[in-house]
Amino acid sequence: MLLRYSLSAPDAAEAIEAAVSRVLDQGLRTPDIYTEGTRKVSTSEMGDAVVAAL
Repeated sequence: MLLRYSLSAPDAAEAIEAAVSRVLDQGLRTPDIYTEGTRKVSTSEMGDAVVAAL
C-alpha cells in the first residue's frame, strides 16, 4: 500500500505482489499462515524467497 498509494509507485507494488504470489504458489508459509500440506519457513527465508522471485 505504501508503494501504490503513498509513493505513487504502482509498478513496484505490482512486482512485489506478484513475487509474493509466486512464493505462496510454491507452498512456502511463515508460521502465522502455515497450514498442513505447505512448507513452514522462517520470516527471513520467506523474505529471501520473495526477493529471489523478484
